[in-house]
Amino acid sequence: MRHLSVPRDQTQVWLERCKANGWLGDTGVLPLSDGRRGVPLNEDAPFDEDPCWEGLTTIDVPPKAQSPKHWRERLPSDLQKLPDSFWPSSYEVQGDVLLVKVEDDVLPHAEAMARAMIEQMPSVRIVCADEGVSGDFRVRDLRTLASRDGSQHTATTVREHEFIIHVDPSEIYYSARLSKQRLNTYEVLQAFRERLDHPLIVADPYAGVGPVFPLLLNHEGLVSGYIAGDLNPKAVNLLKTNLASWTRKSTSSLSPSIVVCKDARAWKEDAELRGKANVVLVNLPHDSFEHLPDLFPLFNPSGLGLVRGWAIVERTSLNGLVAKLETMVVAAGGTPSDTLVSEVKGFSTTRCFVVFQSIITWH
Repeated sequence: MRHLSVPRDQTQVWLERCKANGWLGDTGVLPLSDGRRGVPLNEDAPFDEDPCWEGLTTIDVPPKAQSPKHWRERLPSDLQKLPDSFWPSSYEVQGDVLLVKVEDDVLPHAEAMARAMIEQMPSVRIVCADEGVSGDFRVRDLRTLASRDGSQHTATTVREHEFIIHVDPSEIYYSARLSKQRLNTYEVLQAFRERLDHPLIVADPYAGVGPVFPLLLNHEGLVSGYIAGDLNPKAVNLLKTNLASWTRKSTSSLSPSIVVCKDARAWKEDAELRGKANVVLVNLPHDSFEHLPDLFPLFNPSGLGLVRGWAIVERTSLNGLVAKLETMVVAAGGTPSDTLVSEVKGFSTTRCFVVFQSIITWH
């Protein structure tokens, strides 16, 4: 097969040029001697003497063997005969940990499946079966199916919005699917900070490992302090690690800068925690509305406050949730404004995941 021999540092230029002109072959770039690369050409590419090659030459060498395009192609031959619908159609990757739900009929072949996944995805270190959530902290019950290097731990790091976050899916809850919501929160808090005309103190009683904070802390002058916590002590340990990493290069001190491992409903009983926040985030979807009355005392009772949270609710209750939230604010001694409850995505046939928020004037 004909390949264009190019200097290594010009590989991308000629790849794009050949592709734009319809000359690029469907095999990969080959490493050649003397630090050169072979760009594959198809039958439509001009002959060697054509001036378009700018003095470069073509060579005839065997094409690069094409790698499998899907992990199923790496299964043992007898398993490749099974229909695609037999295998899991989706999975989740957190750092170098791949999480996959395995149906009962796939279980006898789960290890072979996991090995194929590792071979296909060089960044994956370990493949785990996700057997649902368990325990008081509702963390995933994970079972190792295969490991590239023999390690069994699931501690890893993920990159979100250009920041590194330490996570461990077998010990704490973290969802990459909520990254857009965290970006939206950042945008909402920027607007609220402009309205208040001073930096914000943010309370996040259900912070997990703290994925909402890197965007906030990296924006100079947006946050003056934080109170963050979780009931899961293992999440709090990672939260401390993450916060230390995100604030290491900060030129301004944060006050307060408190990390708490305590039931959020009891925060109001602690003078160090109550009466300080301009913003309270409430990310406990199954219980957010039920916990709200215990969280209002966290607000600074002077000026404006912003409550923003997420909940899983019955779809039939959607129309009444704005009124419900405003009634709760009034009962806590505030006047609500700009209240909203908006569906983010479906959760089941009858329930949905919503974001809610309200700006509160305290009296």
